[in-house]
Amino acid sequence: MKIVVSCDALVARDYAVSVVEAMLLLYENAELYTIVHHEGKIIGPVEQRKIHSSFLSRLLNSDFPYDDSWWKKGHLIPGALKKLHIPCSVDLVINISSGFSQGISKCEGVKQVTYLVENQFEKRKPRFLREKIFRGYLENWAEKALLNTDELWVTTQKSFDYWSQKHKNVSLLPPFFKATDFPLFPEATRKVFPNDFFALDAESMNTELALEIGENLIHENFKFKFIGRDEHLQSAKEKLGTKAEFWGERCAGELAPILAAARGYISFQKAGFPIQVIEALSTGTPAWLPESSKSLDFLDRDKVGLFTGKSFLSEKKDLFDKMNGLDLKKIHGSVTRFHDLKFRAWVHRRLSKIKDSPVVEQSDCSTC
Repeated sequence: MKIVVSCDALVARDYAVSVVEAMLLLYENAELYTIVHHEGKIIGPVEQRKIHSSFLSRLLNSDFPYDDSWWKKGHLIPGALKKLHIPCSVDLVINISSGFSQGISKCEGVKQVTYLVENQFEKRKPRFLREKIFRGYLENWAEKALLNTDELWVTTQKSFDYWSQKHKNVSLLPPFFKATDFPLFPEATRKVFPNDFFALDAESMNTELALEIGENLIHENFKFKFIGRDEHLQSAKEKLGTKAEFWGERCAGELAPILAAARGYISFQKAGFPIQVIEALSTGTPAWLPESSKSLDFLDRDKVGLFTGKSFLSEKKDLFDKMNGLDLKKIHGSVTRFHDLKFRAWVHRRLSKIKDSPVVEQSDCSTC
């Protein structure tokens, strides 16, 4: 049985790429099909596989998937995926979709399982004239492609309820994070953590918001650090100067203690799986999201350590007090359902049921 894995973009490390990597562990010889690939941008097992990509790899040069350049060329995606054809020799396509790659063409009779890890249409309001003209066409095309999959896996109960009315074979599979990388540190270790600053999700901000937040916190003498990918905030870095700390992307070994040392983790993510919020909560650090964020669909709003509100700046003083002295074990335990072992065990069981599926046996899945 020949298996391939498909996805939307291989240009930067994001949650969808981590899911792709998890699937590659199950299928040792699987080739990859993707809309856009920038060679060498993702270090690890992905680049060791044979990768097929569309002509859009030459047109989209940004290292930020789904940015303005992506949507400006969005009307070309259906045609590009028709040309990026998965051959008839393939028996099963495991598709990790962010909203588009389920539409990569394949032969009649080739089985496809699509895991809709995020829907980029939910994160984006059309900005450009061409984008507005083609948005309806592109969304209809994407939904039709999802409905043509043999199995559809979704990440939230809300998505499950929606797609179950449209698709005959839908399953709920919560996302995952690498739980062992973000532990609850021993009490003796936590005592040396400062616990006196806000960790700010840099990737979830634009320049204007980063400047507004940074200038306000500096003016009112709050300590803070911008955490995560921040190349898009270069202007804010220059204007805030040395009074603001930008830590950029860090490996898990560096990120976990930074999150654990913070009073709270503040994210402005609008939609999608809030993985760094989950990682912060796993270390026992409380987190805040806007009450309008669709990322809250993944979380239990009544759990200890999760805060929501309309305006971080107007609530920051109250938050700083309320985020102190909480039950760290309860905060840590609120995200156990997202542990990677549970995810891998579910996928392993499900794919093993497919006839002749050459799933690689995972020694740790029997204990999940």
